[in-house]
Amino acid sequence: MSKFGLWWVTWNGSDYESRMTVGSRKATIEDFRERGFDRIVFLGSLSYGGPHLPENGTNQYRYNKLQEYVRALCNGYYDWNVDSDNPNKGKSRYDVGYLDGQFLSLWISSRVGTIKYYVPIPFSYGLDNPIRNPLNEKKKYSAPPRDCPMNGFDESYWHGWIDGVLSVVDDYRVGFYWSYESCLQATKHDPNFVDYFSPMYNANTKEYVDDYKAFIRDMSRYIHNRGHELVWIPATGARSAEYLRDSSGIPVISKHFDYVFVQPNYYQYNSTYTSDELVKKVKWIYESSLSIEMEADSAVLHSQSGHCALCKYENNHYVCDNEGCLERACQYVGAILEVDYEIFNREPIPPERATDTLFPDRAYYFGTDFKVVDAVRGRCPEW
Repeated sequence: MSKFGLWWVTWNGSDYESRMTVGSRKATIEDFRERGFDRIVFLGSLSYGGPHLPENGTNQYRYNKLQEYVRALCNGYYDWNVDSDNPNKGKSRYDVGYLDGQFLSLWISSRVGTIKYYVPIPFSYGLDNPIRNPLNEKKKYSAPPRDCPMNGFDESYWHGWIDGVLSVVDDYRVGFYWSYESCLQATKHDPNFVDYFSPMYNANTKEYVDDYKAFIRDMSRYIHNRGHELVWIPATGARSAEYLRDSSGIPVISKHFDYVFVQPNYYQYNSTYTSDELVKKVKWIYESSLSIEMEADSAVLHSQSGHCALCKYENNHYVCDNEGCLERACQYVGAILEVDYEIFNREPIPPERATDTLFPDRAYYFGTDFKVVDAVRGRCPEW
């Protein structure tokens, strides 16, 4: 029974910084331990030494560069004119990934201490100034992929990244976290296929899906052959349990991961996403032999805002129903208990024993402030 806490980091242009806090002070590894987290998953904004798209210039020029970038990725090279000033120009995709992964691994290993942890494998890199499609101004492109999965895993950026991480010896590193959250990957609806590879590379749908599944399989085998685990935390949005079962990529590739913590995303979505739908989704997660991510953020704290479904934009800032957001976070526990009772047809479990029910292994999203964990557990200790 393990509790996975998410440790958010950011790249400041020259080094990594931790984003974790306890109120106004910087958090430490002990803040994870004190709240029962025995494993850590690192994630966030990660450095990228490969070619970058221009942030300035006309939209048409930048869109053309984006097309050039994707075509070059899929042709298997990094040496082109999209970023001629890049100091890594001429290096292979593998070499760029190796250096990026090694740099992050050195930073983590000097700070994490004696607790098991997972290093992220970044799928995309950030783009501060999104590019719009000249033919459809409502369509924005951001976070371009770091490589092309259709080329396979061997000698890819991600292959290099993993080897770079592993070049730093650390007995407490137990695995990797696949950072591409979309539950639509490995399907024809994959956003990266729809946005990048299909229109900019003329990729065939079936070919892409088959190659992508092979890419995940080969990456998983490579990691497992080196004695490490692989974790995935797919986002499901307001999609129904039926959709996830029949149309998502979760049933397709989940077998390649040691832990799959499904994001119910009930905390973040309102509209037609009811508590009954949350119960159905929790039941599907359990029946699929998967695990769950518990979710909350700073919107549960008095006078603060976040990504809760009960936040709205007013007078140039977000206003949240903090009490409602707190209740929405606690409804995860209620859904778990309801499904536990339905499946096993036993007497309802007391709330204080809720952590002994369906999902003994859980991941926790709580933003970057440990006060969120304290606030939610103050209302529902079993969270």
